[in-house]
Amino acid sequence: MVFWIVKLYFRYSLAIGITSQQFSRQKFYSTLFSRTYALIANIITLGMVPICMWQVRSVFESKRHFPQLILITNDIRYTVSFLVILYTLLSRGFRDTAFKEMQPLLRTLFREEKRCGYKGRDGIRRSLRMLLLLKFFTLSWLCITEVIFLFYSCDVLVWVNIVRFFFLSNANNILEMVPMGYFLALWHIARGFDCVNRRLDQIVKSKSPRDQRELQHLWFLHTSLTRTALNLNKIYAPQMLATRFDHFIIGVIQAYWGTVFTFDLPTPWLWVVYGSVQYHVRILDYYLIDYMCDVAVKYHDAAKHSWSEIRWTKEISSYVIYANSSKLELWICGLFQADRSMWFGMISSILYYILVLLQFHMVMGK
Repeated sequence: MVFWIVKLYFRYSLAIGITSQQFSRQKFYSTLFSRTYALIANIITLGMVPICMWQVRSVFESKRHFPQLILITNDIRYTVSFLVILYTLLSRGFRDTAFKEMQPLLRTLFREEKRCGYKGRDGIRRSLRMLLLLKFFTLSWLCITEVIFLFYSCDVLVWVNIVRFFFLSNANNILEMVPMGYFLALWHIARGFDCVNRRLDQIVKSKSPRDQRELQHLWFLHTSLTRTALNLNKIYAPQMLATRFDHFIIGVIQAYWGTVFTFDLPTPWLWVVYGSVQYHVRILDYYLIDYMCDVAVKYHDAAKHSWSEIRWTKEISSYVIYANSSKLELWICGLFQADRSMWFGMISSILYYILVLLQFHMVMGK
C-alpha cells in the first residue's frame, strides 16, 4: 500500500512536470525521455499559465459586480501563485538532486528492515502508516476537488475553455503536489529512525556478542539518516518557504472571501459548504507537513529511559553519548524551525490579517 502510494505520487508528479524522477522497485531513476518531457512540460506551463490566469480574471470580473477588495485580493492570489509556480519549476533540478540523495539511504533502510524482520505491514509503525494515508487523502482531496471545481466553472465546453481548464488544473496541483515530496522524504527518515530505535532496544536487552557488534552498524545508519535529513531540508528549504508563503496568502484571502460570500453576497449554500470543507482540508494538509517534521525529530531524539535498568557496555555508553550530543533541527532558510508551533503561529497570523481585510472591506464599502 505504501509503495503504491509513493509510485502513484511520482507518476503524477512526472505528468505535471515537477520532477523527472520515477520510482520503481524501491529506487529512483530518470530516463532521457522523462527529463525531456519534464523540460517541455515546464516550458509550456510557464508560457500558458499566466495567459490562462489573465483570461480567468477577466471572466471572473465580468460575471457580476464584486467589491473592489475582492478583485484586488484575486489579483494578489494569482500573482503569488504564479511566482511560486515559476520558482517551483525553475528549481526542479534541486528537488531531483534531493531524491538522488535519498536513494542510497533507502536501499540501506530496506535492507536493514529486511534483516531485522521488519517486513510488510508489521515493518512500519501503525502511526506512521496512518499519517501517510491521511496526508495522501488530503492531497488527493485538494487535487481532485480543484479539478472538479474548475471543470464546473467552464460555461461552455469549447476548446479554449478546455485548454484553460487543463493548464489551470495542472497549475493548482503543482502547488499541492510539491510539498508532498518533502513530506515523503521526512516520512522515510522517521521510519528509518524508528527502525534503528526498535532494533537498539532489542540489542541492549540481549547479551549476545554478535548483537553488540551490530550496534556499530546501527550507529552508522542513525548518523546517515541525520545527515541526509539535514541535507534534504537544506535543498527543500527555499521551496518550503515559498510554499508556506503561498499557503499563508491563500489562507488569508480564502477566509476573507468565505466571510464575504457567506454574509455579504448571495451565494448558494452548497458553494459555502464546499469552500468551508476545502479550507479546513487545506489547513490540515499543511499541518501534517509540520507535524511530520516534529515526528522525525522525535524519533531522532528518542529517549532511552528503559536502558537505565540494564548493565551498559562500553559500546552502549559511547552510543548514548553520541545520541545525546546529536541534534536534528529543521530550519527553513535559517528563519524559523519547521514544527507545529510554527503552524500555530501561522494560523494566528492568518486570523489577524483576516480581520484587517474585513476592516478594509467595510471601509471601502461605505
